Amino acid sequence: MRLPPRERLARIVALAVIIGIGIFHLYIALTNWTLSDAGAYWQAGLRLRAGEPLYPALASAEGSGIYRYAPWFAWLAVPWTFLPEWLAGVLWSAVLLGASALPLMPLVRLRAWILVAFFAPILVGISAVGNVQPLIVAALVLGVERRSGPVWIALAASLKIFPILLALVYLGRRQWWAFAATVAITALLWLPAVVYDLSAYPASAGQAGALIAFPILYFAVVGIAMGTTFAIAPTRWGWLAGATAVVVSLPRLFVYDVTYLMLGVEPATKGATRTNVGR
Repeated sequence: MRLPPRERLARIVALAVIIGIGIFHLYIALTNWTLSDAGAYWQAGLRLRAGEPLYPALASAEGSGIYRYAPWFAWLAVPWTFLPEWLAGVLWSAVLLGASALPLMPLVRLRAWILVAFFAPILVGISAVGNVQPLIVAALVLGVERRSGPVWIALAASLKIFPILLALVYLGRRQWWAFAATVAITALLWLPAVVYDLSAYPASAGQAGALIAFPILYFAVVGIAMGTTFAIAPTRWGWLAGATAVVVSLPRLFVYDVTYLMLGVEPATKGATRTNVGR
């Protein structure tokens, strides 16, 4: 179908702007490949090896070196600490870049080039600081429509907590076992945390605080987002609504958090109304 000239021009301009911004972000990422967030995982692994607290007391809730995840991820980091730090950094960068490519593949198949140009630099940028986000997004984009969907959502929720709201899609679709499995697996992944001292767990949003700074507005918006997710879960917009609920519920909001929306693009575009989960 041939687009009207004005719409074609608008798309070209939008794509040019997004590509320009993306090139800038890629330049910043490639010239500042610090893996600063990965330092939190590395230090957590070292603390476990030394028998030190996994969640130590901190002077501030700010900084990328703070470990906020379930214990299993810290234990997974322990073997990496036996490698030279530079080698671990190279391998982790390769993992994140590979993971960044995976959720882009559905967009490439759909020829959604504007979305590819928008999300790709963000994923590379967060890989530059070593954050686990590309792995989370890849697991969700490729996994939520499968029978193993509850496992992937639970793993994401054990790292960033609020992806648990994606289980509302299962609830809205009356996929009871998938909803229950998601909640149960998430609880099991967090359960080992009770053996650690959680009194110093960083609960403050800090300077990255978003709507949580306005509690009444926050709970109103999150409540509406959750209700909307439950209501339209059976439609092709279910996962996109769930991903939106995750984003608006995050107490600490960063630019890369918009990548959660990637998991709803393909189902919405293809008109998917059901998943394999629960069949």
